[in-house]
Amino acid sequence: WNVGEARFIERAELFAALAPADFILLGETHDNPDHHLLQAEIVTALAKAGRRPTLAFEMFDMSQSPALEEHLAQSPMDAAGIGEAVGWQKAGWPDWALYLPVAEAGLLAGLDLHAANMSRSDARVLAQSGLAGAAPERVQRLHLDRPLPAAAANNLNQEIDAAHCGYAPKEMIEAMAFAQFARDAHMAREMQTNGESDGAILIAGAGHARGDRAVPFHLRRMAPGRAIVSLAFLEVSEGENAASAYAAPFGSEVLPFDYVWFTPRVDIRDACERFEEQLKKMRGE
Repeated sequence: WNVGEARFIERAELFAALAPADFILLGETHDNPDHHLLQAEIVTALAKAGRRPTLAFEMFDMSQSPALEEHLAQSPMDAAGIGEAVGWQKAGWPDWALYLPVAEAGLLAGLDLHAANMSRSDARVLAQSGLAGAAPERVQRLHLDRPLPAAAANNLNQEIDAAHCGYAPKEMIEAMAFAQFARDAHMAREMQTNGESDGAILIAGAGHARGDRAVPFHLRRMAPGRAIVSLAFLEVSEGENAASAYAAPFGSEVLPFDYVWFTPRVDIRDACERFEEQLKKMRGE
């Protein structure tokens, strides 16, 4: 779905639109296997078009970067072993096997794989303290003292509240939103820094790929003039056939991406039902 032109397009047209972009964001639902297979297909198509961008992952943070680099230095084509090398199972992401097609496609294409995310310990400090918890060097490097426009900031606060299904203390929502803002800025800076030669692709949750206030927002600040394209893979809902209807969950009148690829849904349960199940597991209930 071409959002700007409000029309469905073929694969070839999408790939042609992605090929010249400096920075490409591929936003996913983490536990949907189709999304990772399609990401792998796009990585392969870009390589066939002659591109060699950096392949960056939200799921790898800075604390895992040395282990990732060491593993690939010793076993350059061993995508399957990456999960164990970086301690994937301890990080809480879906099984590494879901991400294996993307990593394999990247390595087969000769792309450099990189961690994109801020370390969890750093993000935790920001989630507790907000801007006051950020070191001056980080504030300057990530432009953290230049906040989102008011409407975008309000949208982010609402997203954080909704994501925690009303369980997040109101006084913590702004600090948690700031941590999200900072993580997006960090991923943008990693893409910009590691993508100087031939750009970068980011594998991330769809919320990080939205163009109005997430990673693309920061890329426009950090790399003015570079071409940025955001693509989200969105799961369809039964009986909802209008593409425009899928903007509402993002708190927007228009889908906040350049392109959307609609896919089947893998889990029909309500997101808050799943969240409450996770809370019960954490409490040992």
